[in-house]
Amino acid sequence: MPLRDVEAQDHALDVLRRALTGGRVHHAYLFAGPDGVGKTLAARGMAEALLCGAPRPDGDACGECHHCKRARAGQHPDQHLIARQAKADGGLEQAIKIDQVRELQRSLSFKRFEAARRAVVIAEAERMNTSTANALLKTLEEPGEGTHFVLVTGAPHLLLPTILSRCQRVRFAPLPRPVVARHLQAGAGLDGDTADLVAGLAEGSVGRGLSLAKSPLLAERAELLAKLDDPRGLHDVAGRLDLAEALAEKKEDLPLVFHLLRTWFRDLMLVREGLPDERLVHRDLAERARARATQLNGEQILHRLAAINATERGVFEQAANARLALETLALRLAGAADARPSGDAARGVVRGGR
Repeated sequence: MPLRDVEAQDHALDVLRRALTGGRVHHAYLFAGPDGVGKTLAARGMAEALLCGAPRPDGDACGECHHCKRARAGQHPDQHLIARQAKADGGLEQAIKIDQVRELQRSLSFKRFEAARRAVVIAEAERMNTSTANALLKTLEEPGEGTHFVLVTGAPHLLLPTILSRCQRVRFAPLPRPVVARHLQAGAGLDGDTADLVAGLAEGSVGRGLSLAKSPLLAERAELLAKLDDPRGLHDVAGRLDLAEALAEKKEDLPLVFHLLRTWFRDLMLVREGLPDERLVHRDLAERARARATQLNGEQILHRLAAINATERGVFEQAANARLALETLALRLAGAADARPSGDAARGVVRGGR
């Protein structure tokens, strides 16, 4: 697809168009930003523009010439696409293999076949291990005339500093909520209200939104938030512990549980600050949020957010027992401890669960 078909990334596209029209195309670019915001589409569009035989005045590919059509079909001999390889079970390899880079280097040692330039796109560049990245580094240092690289990543901090230093970074921003919602309606068949909610939870990523749309937990969202953030919760400690145990049994759902809680208390803070409902993630729960925000002060909301984040780190990074950690969190959210837990207390939750 041409660059003009990439949505809501005006800054990134302006950088690329200026380079294309000004004859100052860098030999290596790093397209960095959240997953699911159009980086890979833009990389393919950049490759098409580099190979195009009759580019438009703005530097974009014409979309109609022989080169554009072959590039779009992934059949252009001067276009090289590097990504994790498929496995026999239908999944993907964990990493980009060094043999893929060596094969690329072999191909680049020959003359260009058809186009005036050559384009190399490396998807999920952070998936290169140290050996693979070091092998690529030699080619990035001396790419050859007319050869241009586009490395795509959602985690630039995982790339070697030597790789980063040789690339011009182009930043891609989260997509506006209406853009994500429109894609979710078309791609996941969601109704308008559900698409808007999921788009808010997706934080600007179509890919993340499509994944969230599949979760059965969405249907339980309002009830779950009402139970976990219930000011009367301490009158039913046994019920809160049972809820925590039920959540712990489905560990695959916990990232979304933490995300729902985090966005809910964020909404309460925004309501307290007088921001409009349009800024809320849970817009359909705005009335409930306004009522609840009158019962908590800003410090209490921040303490709950800190407890949510600490519990999530404990479960997923420090091997805490999920049930015990969630039981503690459920009690804290009910107001059992509005004071911020000390570092030792927080660590105790983790130690106690091992």
